[in-house]
Amino acid sequence: MTHRSSRTAILSLALIAMLVAPPSPSRAADPPPAGIKRALLIGINRYQVLPTLNGSLNDIETMRQVLTTRWGFQPQHVTMLTDQAATRTGILGAFERLVQEAGPSDMVYVHYSGHGSQVEDLNGDETDDHLDETLVPHDGRTQGVPDITDDELEAIVARLKARSILIVLDSCHSGTATRSLDILTRSVPKDTRTELYRPSGVQTRQVVPVTATRYVLMTGAAANQEALDGPVGGRYHGFFSYSLSRSMGTAGPSASPRDIFSGVEREMKRIQSHFGRISMPEPQLEAPPALMDAPLLPAPSEPANGVSALGTARLPWIEVKPQKSGEALLLNGILLGATPGSTWALYPPNETHFEPGKSLGLFTVTQMRGRDAVATPQATAVTIAPGSRAVAFLPAASPERVPVRLLDIPKDRREKIEQVLREQGREVQIVEPGQPAQFLVDVKGNQLQLYSADGLQLVSSFALDNAQWGSGLALVLSRSANATDLLTLDNPSAQIKVDVRIAGTLRRLARGIAVVADTQPAQYRIRREGEPRTASNSLQLEIQATADSYLTIVDVDSEGHLNLLFPTKHQQPSFYPEGRVRAGDVVTIPDSLQSGNHAGFHWDYAPPAGTDTVHVFASTDLETAQAIRQRVTATSSQGAVATAMVTTRSVVTSSVTNLRQDLSRIATRGLSSVYDPTPAALTSQPAAPPTQAPDAPAPLPPPAQPQTNTHLTPAVAQATAPAGQAASAADWTAASLTIQVEP
Repeated sequence: MTHRSSRTAILSLALIAMLVAPPSPSRAADPPPAGIKRALLIGINRYQVLPTLNGSLNDIETMRQVLTTRWGFQPQHVTMLTDQAATRTGILGAFERLVQEAGPSDMVYVHYSGHGSQVEDLNGDETDDHLDETLVPHDGRTQGVPDITDDELEAIVARLKARSILIVLDSCHSGTATRSLDILTRSVPKDTRTELYRPSGVQTRQVVPVTATRYVLMTGAAANQEALDGPVGGRYHGFFSYSLSRSMGTAGPSASPRDIFSGVEREMKRIQSHFGRISMPEPQLEAPPALMDAPLLPAPSEPANGVSALGTARLPWIEVKPQKSGEALLLNGILLGATPGSTWALYPPNETHFEPGKSLGLFTVTQMRGRDAVATPQATAVTIAPGSRAVAFLPAASPERVPVRLLDIPKDRREKIEQVLREQGREVQIVEPGQPAQFLVDVKGNQLQLYSADGLQLVSSFALDNAQWGSGLALVLSRSANATDLLTLDNPSAQIKVDVRIAGTLRRLARGIAVVADTQPAQYRIRREGEPRTASNSLQLEIQATADSYLTIVDVDSEGHLNLLFPTKHQQPSFYPEGRVRAGDVVTIPDSLQSGNHAGFHWDYAPPAGTDTVHVFASTDLETAQAIRQRVTATSSQGAVATAMVTTRSVVTSSVTNLRQDLSRIATRGLSSVYDPTPAALTSQPAAPPTQAPDAPAPLPPPAQPQTNTHLTPAVAQATAPAGQAASAADWTAASLTIQVEP
């Protein structure tokens, strides 16, 4: 990304948050004044003369749900501007109304999803590329209609009197074209009609006083990268908008730009693994150090007589309507990903805390009824009061078969490829144009080429004169499918969070005012016999959890097998027993690449080369950790003898399905049915003095009471809590990494 002067352009690829400077220390403790939370949400799928998009309207509908249920925006103060209404005149008029209506105590949120572009810079403020960035309205590129330039928009926003302003722009101007019908770039070529941009009213930046310390800038991609629009989370979205909605939906009330940015990065990595992309656009964050850790969405105090029933909550939620059949109808459930197979936790009306383990029950979506979702209770019947609320617990499982589209391939070769895929890739579904695909297949000369879903990245290439090309292709598709299965084990309602990265990489610290997200895969190579162990051939992870937790590290290797990396039988007894770590500690696993390390093991890369997906679970209770480990261990023993793609895929899918059931049982087991020794022991007892060398990780204290049989599955574990004693509710979360292993 190119750095500009202190007057950074407000119109960029993805997100600009403009916040007033923090209060002086003498007034830091004063509560924020009362004010109104206002939102302007602009989404354009259909243009008069430009290519259509698929996900822009979904972006702003989902964000409206997040803002009204999670952040307390009242519906009457949320304006939606879509398609035909989002003309140049309509957009500028909506901004002018905001300028007139917003008061000095208000908070303003603006979200734009649609095409972006560029035009020649006429006032000389763009010293790097001499181009202004633009938003393209619904009637953009029609006769006499210019785009909305960054200069023009900044002049309008500078007149806003609101206490804080957050502007999200999910568009780009890189101009990259994809080969996919499903995944599109949100850009069009630059506008060459320079004469439309010459009136002095468009170039007003030089007369607008700008204070650099008021800006926080977050972009969904670098200036030379593409912002993508495609199927994710059950329907079409901008990948960045989807990731932002997930991050804002689970962020704490005082979340900073850095916190939101971390959540966006985690979600982008999840999308990356699902679509088989070797890399993703790199979200970028720019801000003065004083604002980097200040609240991104400061909550003004509400007037005593104006508290809305839609006040702030810990999570975004869906209203539930009881059905005579005992089922639940999740109203507008599609907005938050309530698709068939997803699991939702039910809570009483007016609930705002949504504490893990304290729901009325779990429901699984069985069918869609328009925008609503029909859900069935997983266990016994649950009484559903009108106005009850549901929050996401588990996303839907991955599709049974991997959707693959064949591009424009000669008929004779196409028939041969289809035959081989049917024989060796029995769980592959060949889809037609108009159906979402996870991979694209093309033929160039004698090479069969497998591309990511957007057709921009080559995943693998196979020589058609090699008799093993079919099994090689099936193996790559199987590995991707297994990784997708693993990534569906995600808990959107978790209170805890876990951050994982390659040891030694920068941890989102400000470098001046710029921070670049780590969405590129780690590059490793196979360690040869006798070769020194280094950071390029032996894996080390740095992990940090926000609560006292048990860590479980799982890997899908380049052959599609599911492996338990940690805990391992090879580790030393004193090295994080049972994988237990303290809240906030940054732990390195293994602790050293040198022989004789305290961990007692290394993670060396061996043949074959390919892509690995590492998934790190953090759970507050031991039972959840054991359920994960038992299922993965059982899968590993079966996968070791699996030789065909269909066998490998089915083994992993079955294991993940069983684990989803385990996690559901644990979440609804009843607060006093199983004794959980961890939270009280970890938070109330001092750590035992370390007996190993000073640089070894200190072991955590032992459980407060003798541990029960840890080898029982959740289905047969016995209740061990004393009468009247309630165990802490189980909570868990996960994060992932993609690793590219070279020969």
